[in-house]
Amino acid sequence: MALVVADIGGTSSRWGVVREGQEPFIIEGLPGFNPATDRSGPFVEAIGARFRSENLIPAELFVYAAGCGSPDRAGRMSDALRSVWPSVTPVVATDLLGAACGLLGRNTGLVLILGTGMNFGRYDGDVLHQPLPSLGYILGDEGSGADIGKHLLREALRGRVPPDVMRATFPEGLVLSAVIERLYRGPAPQRWLASFTGRLAPLATHPWVHELIGERFRELARVIAKGPVGTPERAVHATGSVAHGFEDLLREALAGEGFSPLIVRPSPLPGLLRYHAAHPRH
Repeated sequence: MALVVADIGGTSSRWGVVREGQEPFIIEGLPGFNPATDRSGPFVEAIGARFRSENLIPAELFVYAAGCGSPDRAGRMSDALRSVWPSVTPVVATDLLGAACGLLGRNTGLVLILGTGMNFGRYDGDVLHQPLPSLGYILGDEGSGADIGKHLLREALRGRVPPDVMRATFPEGLVLSAVIERLYRGPAPQRWLASFTGRLAPLATHPWVHELIGERFRELARVIAKGPVGTPERAVHATGSVAHGFEDLLREALAGEGFSPLIVRPSPLPGLLRYHAAHPRH
């Protein structure tokens, strides 16, 4: 039996485990699950198999997850996890609250998640104030992996991507009918779009790629600059694969809207483990 704290995104999940008398450890490499858009089956199967192999049953389970901003979707996440551990009642909260507690503890500050999707809010050390509604990859998620991938794909289909970038990011080529089918009828389109952003990482200094990502980050900065009116904080505490992978470009874009400094952590999970050790009832 153990205390388990989960950080679950749309693409991947990380699980921190604390057993009495042992050093905490983190389980990586497991799939994510967004209850707003995904089927739970593959996620449940992978989590169950991995935890059975570790001979682990949570005594307490705290879950911070993407797509859990409403009671209905949080309930779907809870139901998925209870199908793995029927005797466990998980405590489910948003990934943004998890980022706030993991990155800031009891301190105040601005919190940004930038991975497959985007989320942003202000944390007062106890309560999360979310100035931006989470609109998803079609209406929002500016600067996210899905957003960058969407703009890359659009430019590629319109013949506006330089040949060297095209070869590196779409070595198999692109067929419009196949793209439309995958985007509008395939599973987890936001995750598929975000996968193209990962292909841009080795090309971040290429002028065309630099401008594409920089413009999406500038749009993100413009959006969040219109958020919490009167907020004195200017430091942004960020986490997520895109924030970590393109930190310099993100720092530059945020500074252009008066946000500084930018503090990036690859994951909030180490901080969340410390947080729950210090505040066992939360």
